[in-house]
Amino acid sequence: MSGVWAVAATAVALIALLDTSGDDAGKTAREASDRAAAVERRQDAVGERLDRIETQLEDLAPAGDVSKLQSRLARAEADATKAGDRASSADDKVKELEERVSALEDGAGDDSGGVTGPATPDTGGPPP
Repeated sequence: MSGVWAVAATAVALIALLDTSGDDAGKTAREASDRAAAVERRQDAVGERLDRIETQLEDLAPAGDVSKLQSRLARAEADATKAGDRASSADDKVKELEERVSALEDGAGDDSGGVTGPATPDTGGPPP
């Protein structure tokens, strides 16, 4: 930043040396001085902004940490997808078992008392 200030000061001095014609010289010198002061204020403002940006950059996570987090997130998403698939499969199996239990319960409510098996031959005599 001191380099820019040196250039501005040199410009002010050259302007003052080149134009030495009475009132115009004083006016030109004041204008050059005002410009140099404006340049210095802008330099200070830019320096402050750069300092703030540098501080913000220092506060950011290193790229390696971000990469590790992305990998972990990808694994977590894959695991969540697998868990969802497994839960859906388990839900399907539960529904199937509920249907089978319901069918068995319906079969138990008919006249056979829920007992199914081979028919006994009719011998024509009294039941044993």
